[in-house]
Amino acid sequence: MVLAVLVWVPLAGQSGLYVPSAKPVRNMQKALTNPEVFHLLLKCGEGEESYAEGDLDFLDSAYGIAFAVENPMYYTMTIEGYGGGDEDLTRQRVAAVYRYFAMRSHAAFPIRLARNKIHCSCEGDTSEVLRFEVPTTMAVYNVAELPEARRLLNKSIDLSGSVLVTFRNNPDECVGTARGCYVPAHDTVVRGYYSSLLLSKGSVYAVDNTKDTCPGGMSVRIEDHLNYRAVVESYHLIPHRKQVLAMAGYMVVSARLPVVADSCREPQRDSIFVRIPVTQEQIDAKLKFFAKVKTSKGTEYKQLPTRKVAGKGQLALQAPLNITQLDTIYVGKRLQEKEVGKYFYEVGSPTEASAFAVGSRFYVASRPDKNGEPELKKPLRQLFRIVPEQEEEKPADGKSKGKGKRLSPEEMIED
Repeated sequence: MVLAVLVWVPLAGQSGLYVPSAKPVRNMQKALTNPEVFHLLLKCGEGEESYAEGDLDFLDSAYGIAFAVENPMYYTMTIEGYGGGDEDLTRQRVAAVYRYFAMRSHAAFPIRLARNKIHCSCEGDTSEVLRFEVPTTMAVYNVAELPEARRLLNKSIDLSGSVLVTFRNNPDECVGTARGCYVPAHDTVVRGYYSSLLLSKGSVYAVDNTKDTCPGGMSVRIEDHLNYRAVVESYHLIPHRKQVLAMAGYMVVSARLPVVADSCREPQRDSIFVRIPVTQEQIDAKLKFFAKVKTSKGTEYKQLPTRKVAGKGQLALQAPLNITQLDTIYVGKRLQEKEVGKYFYEVGSPTEASAFAVGSRFYVASRPDKNGEPELKKPLRQLFRIVPEQEEEKPADGKSKGKGKRLSPEEMIED
């Protein structure tokens, strides 16, 4: 709850709220609206161990400014007692002011609740409420031992026999400097047999300007199907309601993520990249990646912006994704219906193995040659990764063939 602020320009040397200024403040109401620095001065009666009852209004006003949830400033507190030779008396006055702010917080020390504006990759611009202990320092001084400049506030107000509370905006000291949550925490690579999935830092989930603990439990695995024999044996087109999309292989991404992407209000950015090694024939054939996109009419597979990238002594294609597309990712090519017969063999019946329909006609991707090997038409053959046997034995990174492994974000870090 935000308290009403008592605004009153105190006479020199009297209890009240002040702001640092070399000149008289004409509009104290404006000056005390979320100031970077402001002071609370409490004059103590001679021999009194605490502030006067009449000072409670000023204490309440200072609390209403510095501890307001909606105040964007993060104040530290410095409580200084300016007395004479009786140091114990001055210390008791400082302790009394400290107890006031602690009691208002219903704790043994002052606690602040503050609204913190954050940007979440899932929720967009939002806010959270932080709860933190207000950093507080306390000191006592014998005014007689101070230089003249230190005995005055704003060069004119005598500090003798008073307690001065200074509120100063310092977010780093109040809530820290390491304020962010990123999943994955580092740029990360997940490998299949040939394919790779590159996840940029924070591509799955990111919150800027927060101390929240990052959600855990992420695992990602990619399994590729780029061997043309296995693909043509059970051939099908890439799913699309209107267009003919010829398939030349696919990757299946299994992901358990710390956020349900479909529930996010914020559009997800394309900061995940899928990459595969390719042949020059595939590049000449203008092979593309296709990933799912949700529309009002359902899920379709649409072409991604695919480009050639430099590999380690090999050719590769890469395309960007976002977390909503971590599912089946196809590689292939868009065809006009009149071009289908150029790529596929037409058959007379849908009952033939792996037959598929385009319009009113039926096609298959291959026919067995005289040796029983699958025979493809040349334009379709160009789309597939067909290389000599000795080259096919090694995946893109030169490592031995093996199944994909489910890794934690820490294990997935690329050297």
